Amino acid sequence: QITERIIVLFVVINSQEEVQGKYVVCVLFFLWNLLDVVRYTYNMLARMGIYYLPLTWLNFSLCIPLYPLSVLAKGFAICVSLPYFESFGTYSIKLPFPFTFSIYFPYVLKMYLLVLFAGMCFIIQNLFSERMAHLGRGNIKNKRS
Repeated sequence: QITERIIVLFVVINSQEEVQGKYVVCVLFFLWNLLDVVRYTYNMLARMGIYYLPLTWLNFSLCIPLYPLSVLAKGFAICVSLPYFESFGTYSIKLPFPFTFSIYFPYVLKMYLLVLFAGMCFIIQNLFSERMAHLGRGNIKNKRS
């Protein structure tokens, strides 16, 4: 998750001034912060042994719709930035003679998009299993008593 945010924030958004003013960047930051406020509050209280059922439900339920939305926002931010990377040649590298190899950064970003969406499927599956483990019918009854 940290690597995803570093790539999107510093490589995609920060390196292209034209992308920084797009609405998708604001939406992306909003989704990241909303997820983090709930997750870190839940984790802090859980470390202290405090389990507040509405916060537990919110932590394990809110991420299921918001995580795919944040992945879509990341993907859209990358797609918006692609024309700028293509026209400016940012991060594209052509190595000298002995290697005669070049790295075209828009292709790297397109491959990253494939990995991002494939990884989203695995993470959503993990989020559902965590939700069932913490909020399954038997677990809710046990935590109330």
